[in-house]
Amino acid sequence: MKKFTGRYTTNTAKALKGSERILCQVSEDGTIYICNGFLLCTMNAPEYAATVQPLTCCEPGAWTFDKDGKHEDEAHKLDLVKLFADTVRDTADAAPLARAPFTVQAKKAPAACYYNADADFAAIYDTKFIDALHPATQLRTTSAISAALAYINDEPFAVVMPIRAEPNAARAIRAFFTEAAEDNTKTDEADKLRAELVQAQEEAAALRGDLYRAANEIDELKNKLAELHETKTEQPAEQKPEPKTAAEIIAARWAEVDGLTATIKGATTAAPVVWLAGDTKPHEKEIEAAGGKWSGKKNPYYFRVAGYKTQAETARRGRPPRMAARR
Repeated sequence: MKKFTGRYTTNTAKALKGSERILCQVSEDGTIYICNGFLLCTMNAPEYAATVQPLTCCEPGAWTFDKDGKHEDEAHKLDLVKLFADTVRDTADAAPLARAPFTVQAKKAPAACYYNADADFAAIYDTKFIDALHPATQLRTTSAISAALAYINDEPFAVVMPIRAEPNAARAIRAFFTEAAEDNTKTDEADKLRAELVQAQEEAAALRGDLYRAANEIDELKNKLAELHETKTEQPAEQKPEPKTAAEIIAARWAEVDGLTATIKGATTAAPVVWLAGDTKPHEKEIEAAGGKWSGKKNPYYFRVAGYKTQAETARRGRPPRMAARR
């Protein structure tokens, strides 16, 4: 488990140990600058005391430390303060790098992998220098071969030099991030389609409900219509007025015989006459028995009301009706 001292870890001393040389400078504001050619750190006094001083056994100042010990005569040859300020300026507009969850093997050491989505490039850094920095560190750089500036809470505090990545390694890192982005896009599209499908299914279910209710209403209307047809009674046929006069009674009697029509002439006179027309031949005996007379002039039968005999009267006499001579 890593232990932290400010912005650095206990691995900071391990990252500096074995360096060909270590440079130290102190700025006017008291910031301590430590650099081994691959890692440039800005430190406060507690950070220096916890990470560098146990290794060099030197107080902060302007010196160079190598296998032969501390030297103060070469410390001015590289301006660490200016180098750090220049890197801050150069990376001011650079986008943060995304770190991959894997490492690649560089020529001399395993390397941590990063990707800049805005500029579409991959960069790798020695893992021992990355492990020297707090896990919350964020890197920014302008290219795969440029120095990367380390930030915590948008405050720059260190510079890390990159390792030149082999083409295959760079392609693998880029593929990891771009394919993951494409997969996320496909997932988003799939989620959108699923949401649209759910909405369409809900709308279809609502329509099915409407159709079901409409079908029930149609069935109810059909049932009501059928009931109306069943309960509908035929309008009674228009009843003919009951005959009142004798002539009307005679006319009504013969009008009911198929093929005959009866007409009253002189209905308002004292001696009305009922004339029969139509097919009288099948009924001539019955007509004559009732008192009907044949009119040779007009060729129909007729009844005088005064001489009309009902069927009952004809039966009581017990004799057939007298036939009228036809001309």
